[in-house]
Amino acid sequence: MVEIAIVGLGPWGLCALERVVHVARQRPEVSVSVHVVEPERPGGGLYAVANPDYIILNTPCGQHCMYPHPEELDQGLLGKSFYQWVVDEGYRWHGPECRLSAGGQPVSPHDFLPRRLMGEYLEWFYRQLLREAPANVTVLHHRARAVDIEPLPGERERVWLDNGDSLTVDHVVLTTGHATGPDDQDSRLGPVAVGPYPVEALVRSAQPGEAVLVEGMGLVALDIVTALTIGLGGSYCEAGEGKLRYQPSGREPVLYLYSRSGYPYCAKSVGTADPVGGYQPRIFTPEAVEALREASPGGQLDARRQLLPLVFAEMELRYYSRAAELAGGLEAGRSVAEHLAEAWAAGCFGAAAEGYAASYGRFDAAGHFFVGEGESYLDAKDYQERVYAVVEADTKEALVPGGASPVKAAYEVLRAVRDTLRLAVEFKGLGRSSYLDFQAHLRNRFARLVAGPPVVRSQQLLALLDAGVVRLALGPSPRLRPAPGAGVVASSTALERPVELHFDRLVRAHVDTPSIGGRASPLLDRLHERGRAQPLRYDGLAVGSIELTPDFHPVNAQGRAERRLWVFGAPSEGVRYFTLYIPSPKSRARAFVDAERCAQEVVGSAS
Repeated sequence: MVEIAIVGLGPWGLCALERVVHVARQRPEVSVSVHVVEPERPGGGLYAVANPDYIILNTPCGQHCMYPHPEELDQGLLGKSFYQWVVDEGYRWHGPECRLSAGGQPVSPHDFLPRRLMGEYLEWFYRQLLREAPANVTVLHHRARAVDIEPLPGERERVWLDNGDSLTVDHVVLTTGHATGPDDQDSRLGPVAVGPYPVEALVRSAQPGEAVLVEGMGLVALDIVTALTIGLGGSYCEAGEGKLRYQPSGREPVLYLYSRSGYPYCAKSVGTADPVGGYQPRIFTPEAVEALREASPGGQLDARRQLLPLVFAEMELRYYSRAAELAGGLEAGRSVAEHLAEAWAAGCFGAAAEGYAASYGRFDAAGHFFVGEGESYLDAKDYQERVYAVVEADTKEALVPGGASPVKAAYEVLRAVRDTLRLAVEFKGLGRSSYLDFQAHLRNRFARLVAGPPVVRSQQLLALLDAGVVRLALGPSPRLRPAPGAGVVASSTALERPVELHFDRLVRAHVDTPSIGGRASPLLDRLHERGRAQPLRYDGLAVGSIELTPDFHPVNAQGRAERRLWVFGAPSEGVRYFTLYIPSPKSRARAFVDAERCAQEVVGSAS
C-alpha cells in the first residue's frame, strides 16, 4: 500500500492525479490511496464556474485535453478533449454567451470559450477519473486547506489541515497554484490598491467616471478592462475593416493602463487551433544549447548574449520560410528554411536573411521582442499614439485568415522552442545576473509575443482607446505613491513632458506566483520555518522561487532533497520556466511527462 496526498486540485493537481491513476493501472498488485486536499470544487481557482461568460480563455478550446494522448481516446479511457466535452454537453453560442441549448451557433475548436467552462470540464474530468480508476486505487477528497507538513518516523508525512484534521501519507505532491493576499507594496499604498479577482467585486464597486489605475497590460489587465466595460453594460458594434466601435453604458470608470514594458500582449490569430503545427526548429535546438553550455565557464549561460541570438534567428527563419511557402508552396518554404539554416551554420545568416527581405519584407525579430525598450516619449499623446500603432498593426496580422501571417508564424516559434528554452534556463541554467534579468524582463517579453489574448480583445482595446474609456497617459513604469487623504498618485518616468495624475484606486492586474522570501503561501512559509524548503539562491543570494532538485523535490536547510515532497506548477515558477498553463498535449505536454516521473517513483516505492 502506498498513500499519497495531492495538495491543490487545479489543472496541475488533476494532471498529477491522472498520471498516478495511469501508473497504478499498470501495477494492479500495488494498492494506492490518494488523498486530494482542495477546499473548493476540483479545477476551481482561476477557472471557477462562477466566472461570468465575458471572462474567457486565452487559448482555443481545440488545444486542450487533460488526457496526454488524445490519439488513444478510442480506448475509452478519460474519453474527451475539452472541445469534444463542450460539444457533447450541448453548449452552443447565443451571442457572447455559451449556453446549454439546441439552438444558437455551434462551438468551433478555434473558439476562445468562457473560462468557467474549463472549470466545469476539469470537474467532469475529476469525476471521470474516479469512475474509471482501477480497483487498486482509492481517492478521497478533503475539502480543506493544507497548512503544514510534518515529517514522521518511518519515512511518513503528516499533512495538517485548517479544519484541525490531519492525514498520514508516504508522499505529498504540492500543486497549490497561485498566491493570494496582499503584498508589501499593497500595504504601502493602502486599501485603494486591490487585487483583480473576483472581477464581480470590481464591477459592484465601480463608480461612473472614477479614475482607476490598472497595473499591468497583459491577460489579467484585459480581464479587468472587460469587466469594467462589458460587465457594466457596455457593448461593441462593427466599424468596418476589422475595427470595432464601443457603445458605453454610462456606468464605466476611466481606466488608465500601465506596465513596465509599456506595451500590451500581442493577439492570437483567428482560426488556428494548433498554430505551431509540426514545425521543427533548425537553429535554436537542444543540441545548440548543449554546445553553448559546454563552451561556457561553469556551464551557466547568459540569456541575452547567448540564447536570444539563436531565438531571433529561428524566428526570422520561420518568417521568411513561411512567407516563401505562402507565395510559392511548401517546397519553396522548405528551400528557404534549409538555406537559412545552412547560412546560420556557416556564419552568414544576416546576409542570407537580407536577401529574402527584398522579396518578402524585412522582419526584425529583436525589434518585435524588445519593442519600446529604452525609448522615451515626448508626452502622453505621443506614447499613446505609438502604442496604438503597435496594437493596430498586430491586430491586422492576427486577422489574416487561417493564421496565414508570416509575422504570427514567427511569434509562434516561441511556443515551439519552449522546451528548449526550459533546458537552457531552468535549475540555474543561467548565471545569476542573467537569471535576474530573465525573471525581471525577458520572461515577460517572451510571454507578450506568444501568450496573448484572442484578437477580439485587441480590437476591443483599440475601440476603448478611441472612445477615451481606456487611456495610456503615464508611459512605462510610472512611480506610485499614496495620495494625501485617499487614492494613489502616479508620476511618469519616460515622458519628456512629465505627467502626474491622481487616481481613486489601483487594481493590480496580475496574479502572483508564490515564492519563499517574497510572496509565499502559508504552507510554503511553514515548510520554510521547518527548514524543509528554501528560496532559490545564487552564490548565497536569495532570489525568490523555491530551491528544487531536477526531479522536483524541495531542498532543505541542510542542502538535501526532501524526497517525500514534490512541487509542480506555479510554486515552482522561477526555478522552472513557464509553468502557468493548463496541461495539454503538444506544447503543454511537459506537465504530463514530469507528473508521470513522479507517479512512477511514488507508486514504485510500494514495491
